[in-house]
Amino acid sequence: MKIGNAEITRIEEYHGLGFPPQAFLPDWSDAAVEKHLHWMVPAHYSPEDGRLMGSIHSWLIRLPNLTVLVDTCSGNHKNRPDSPFFSMMSSRYMENLAAAGIDPDDIDIVFCTHLHIDHVGWNTRLVDGRWVPTFKNARYIASRSEFEQLLADKRALPDNENMIVDTIQPITDSDQWLLVDTPYQICDELRIEESPGHTLGHCHLILASGDGKAVFTGDIVHHPIQIHIPTWSSAACASPDLAVSTRLGLLESLSETGTWLMPVHFAKPFCCRVGKPEDGGFVCIMA
Repeated sequence: MKIGNAEITRIEEYHGLGFPPQAFLPDWSDAAVEKHLHWMVPAHYSPEDGRLMGSIHSWLIRLPNLTVLVDTCSGNHKNRPDSPFFSMMSSRYMENLAAAGIDPDDIDIVFCTHLHIDHVGWNTRLVDGRWVPTFKNARYIASRSEFEQLLADKRALPDNENMIVDTIQPITDSDQWLLVDTPYQICDELRIEESPGHTLGHCHLILASGDGKAVFTGDIVHHPIQIHIPTWSSAACASPDLAVSTRLGLLESLSETGTWLMPVHFAKPFCCRVGKPEDGGFVCIMA
């Protein structure tokens, strides 16, 4: 996708069956979803399997003088005993990055919308038995409040302690973290703003270039049904009510503007635009 001077590429780690809907979206109702099945099946929901369809991917943003990677998925070989879906993965993520024409040394900035295990995994990789930064020339940008809260409460989520050892600490040791307060302007085209709820320090990235605009939303929205029913928060949200407020505010701001919404867990076609308000929610316009 081209937006102004920016070229955007999706870097895949996983695409396919995800979690059972009732486990992931506690407010899920078969009756509420019934009228949406015509667009949800089969790309976004598999009734036969009783599971949502989803993706884990990064967004690569190439500007003339800057290359940015947004969220870095789960990573390979990472021990996540409490999260088996993400544990000891063996994906072709690095090959997919190479297929996009990118060497890890080409990345200038890694932006982490938040510090969950499926958004920071490829920050590091295993080399000769050691966890080392995957992108040795990059600054790794994260919210200061998000980072400090993670370290202050290492046991707040399952697998956090493992993640700190194999994914967070190596970036600290290499002095590559850039912890920012929001809002934060990366360059003329890229701006970070806060979007608390999924985590209290969650942030998103706004790209504005030429006449185009895109918002890289992290986990403000996990699944397209949440555009139609934005009051449904995920079971992984630290503050579900705050997540609803943030999601509604974002969707209202994007409605009927033509701005691209770029989540990291939507199944194919992976991104969308937001249509007019409807029945207490909005319309998801697939790419």
